[in-house]
Parts: sequence; structure tokens; C-alpha cells
Amino acid sequence: MSERIIREAIVDGVAIPMIVYNELLYIVAAKIARIKYGVKGKYSFRKHIAVHGFPEEAVEKVNGFLKDFEVTVLKDYQDPEELVKTIRLYKLVPNDAQIVLTCKHNNIETIATFDEDFKRIPWLKVIP
Repeated sequence: MSERIIREAIVDGVAIPMIVYNELLYIVAAKIARIKYGVKGKYSFRKHIAVHGFPEEAVEKVNGFLKDFEVTVLKDYQDPEELVKTIRLYKLVPNDAQIVLTCKHNNIETIATFDEDFKRIPWLKVIP
């Protein structure tokens, strides 16, 4: 279901912060390792990577998706003081605050996510 919603939400000019790209790679790789090799849990996954390397299939799938839908990967905005201020102001975890700051400094006003925490940002429209 989430893939369908994402595909329907994609329009010209879509971008993701680097931190989201990082998360996508991790999630897809962990799923591949679980399905193909029975790897369960993040520590087992880390051990799997240490022995076998990062699943190249995950990189290919994520990069293929981004290319097919012309998604731009943005450099994360980095300012430690503003990050902490955003964490405190909106009661966010650091990764979510990083995404908010990258959106803010790239004039991105709409975000596609299932994470309810982003609804606390008054200037950010959350879809679906």
C-alpha cells in the first residue's frame, strides 16, 4: 500500500534529503537480507554486512526508483544549533529535525510521509 501511495504522490520536482536516502538504503537492504538470507534484527544485519558487504541489490533498487521518478537527493542542511532548537521546539527525534531543516532551507513546503510527527510543523504540509 505505501508504495502505491508514494507513486501516486510523486510529481515533477520531487526531492529527498540525503538522510532519507540513507534511511531508504538501510530499510531496503535489511528487507532483502531478511527475505533472502533470513537475517533478523539490526545487529544480525550489521554482522551480515560485515561478512558479505552491503547488499548491492538494495543500492540498485533505491537508485533505480529515484531515477525512474526523477527524484533529486538534496544535501542535508547542517547547523548543530538550529538542529537542537528544532528538536526542542517541535519535540522531534534528531533525524526528523534534520529532515525538517533540510526542507526549510530548500523551500520545501510539502512532505510525503506516514510519520505523524511531521504534522507538528505548522509550515509543512504532510501528505498523504
